[in-house]
Amino acid sequence: MKILRAIAWMLILALTAAVVRAQDAPPPPKVMLVKAGHLFDARTGRMLDRQAILIRGERIEKIGPASELAPSEGATVVDLGDATILPGLIDCHVHLTSDPENAGYKGLGISIPRETLTGAKNARLTLLAGFTTVRNVGSSGYSDVALRDSIIAHELPGPRIVASGPTLGSTGGHCDETYLAPEYGYHDPTVADGVPAVLNKTREVIKFGSDIIKFCASGGVFSRGDLPSTTQYSREEMAALVAEARRQHRKVAAHAHGADAIIEAAKAGVDSIEHGSLINDEGIRTM
Repeated sequence: MKILRAIAWMLILALTAAVVRAQDAPPPPKVMLVKAGHLFDARTGRMLDRQAILIRGERIEKIGPASELAPSEGATVVDLGDATILPGLIDCHVHLTSDPENAGYKGLGISIPRETLTGAKNARLTLLAGFTTVRNVGSSGYSDVALRDSIIAHELPGPRIVASGPTLGSTGGHCDETYLAPEYGYHDPTVADGVPAVLNKTREVIKFGSDIIKFCASGGVFSRGDLPSTTQYSREEMAALVAEARRQHRKVAAHAHGADAIIEAAKAGVDSIEHGSLINDEGIRTM
């Protein structure tokens, strides 16, 4: 009888484990067949007619003539009629959490939570415009990091976001644009002067979720007290920032209008020059 009881318990445990495994098994991926009158093939540069795209889960499985791609059982069919399908576009420089109407002193009344909600609106509009990936280079606090994470969690519609978080800069520079009088004694939280401080801030923004490090190598056009032509980080500061970002597998974007700042940033090894408005022949050669 003891043997029979043991066998019975083993059967019960085996059946229970099978039920648990069945409950834990992920549901099969959704299948969608999208039909359209035209499709732009970016690899060949050709416009193809009467095409269909078979999507399984989050992956495109096959693209071909609509006459050759029949929907499988249970698949959702989306017929776009005579519309044209394009590959997802990529915008390499956006500020989703900003609103140009709030530039200057008006922006002092805009909180970081409010900017994040502005980002949610702009992320949806950007996706509907056909951009499936953006690089958000500069935000107050970590509003773009929060936005990125919410989109990844499928809580909000929006493109994939490569987020920089707050931009590093020097005291009184373009990335220290506080607009406040001296008696307030306020500096932007990511101001960093000198190599040790630059290293610390670079590590800090990575800690809090930045995908890419952005810093102000030159002055800007919307800030007080500086000029776009001025260089705002020393060669040593730029080199230290880039080296630390490399060590932690992050790319670096440099806001740089002036020719000298472009040259110094390029020599430091940055991955991109943002704006480059006043570039000269030497800057082009250096890049």
